[in-house]
Amino acid sequence: MEYEDGVVLPSARSWVPSNIVHPSYSEAEPFLHFLDKYTMIIVGGSKAMGTFFENNTGKTLLDRVTESDIAYGFLVYENSYDVWKEEIVKLNTCATKEEKKSFKHVALNKYHVQRGTRLPLYADGWTPEGHNHFGTLCGEVRAMMKSNELWSTLQAHWKTYVAKHHKYSYIRDVTDVNEHDGEVASDDDDDDDGDCIVYLAGDDDDSLDVGIDDDWADSEAQGHAKRMRVEPV
Repeated sequence: MEYEDGVVLPSARSWVPSNIVHPSYSEAEPFLHFLDKYTMIIVGGSKAMGTFFENNTGKTLLDRVTESDIAYGFLVYENSYDVWKEEIVKLNTCATKEEKKSFKHVALNKYHVQRGTRLPLYADGWTPEGHNHFGTLCGEVRAMMKSNELWSTLQAHWKTYVAKHHKYSYIRDVTDVNEHDGEVASDDDDDDDGDCIVYLAGDDDDSLDVGIDDDWADSEAQGHAKRMRVEPV
C-alpha cells in the first residue's frame, strides 16, 4: 500500500487537485485495493457485500461505499500505521504469551487516544485533531466522487480489478446478462475480513491475539462497530 510521510495513497488523492480524471488501471489499482481490502470491512465485510450484490444487480462496491466510509478507512490507516508496524515486530519476535506480555510498546496512535485508555460513556476516542482530519479527508473523497469522469473511470477499472485479484467468484446474473454487469459473490466461506483488525482504547493486550468471530463477520449490522477495528495489513 502506498504510504508516504503519514499519508496513505497520496498519488490517488492528488488526482482531483491535478485535474486527472482518467488515471490508468495501474495508477488506480492501489486505490481499488484499498477499497477492496479495508473499506469493504467498514461497510460490513465481504459477506454483507455479497448480499448487496444479490439485491442490487449491476452494482459494485463503488456504488455501495460513501465518502465517509472511504475517509474513515484513510483515517484509521494513517492513525494506526506505526502501531501496526510495531505489532508486526511483536508477532515476529515473541513466541510465547509471556514474551508478548513483556513486549515494550512505544508506537502511538496518531489521531486516537492510546490503547488501554478508559473512555467516558459514548466517547469515540478520537482526538480533536482526528475529528478535524476526518473532515478534511471527507472533503477529499467527496471531490473524487463528485467528479463523474473520474468515478466512471474507477468503475470501469474496478471490473478489471475484480477479474484480476478478487478471491471470490463473481458471475453475471444470466437472467439479466444483456442488461446488467452485476456481481454476485459465491458462497465462499474463506472470508479474510478477520485480518483487518485494530484494537483501540478499552481493549486489553490479550485480545490482540484473537480474530473476529465468524458470526460477527457475517452480520452487516456490525459494520458500524467494525469501524473501530480496521487495521492496515
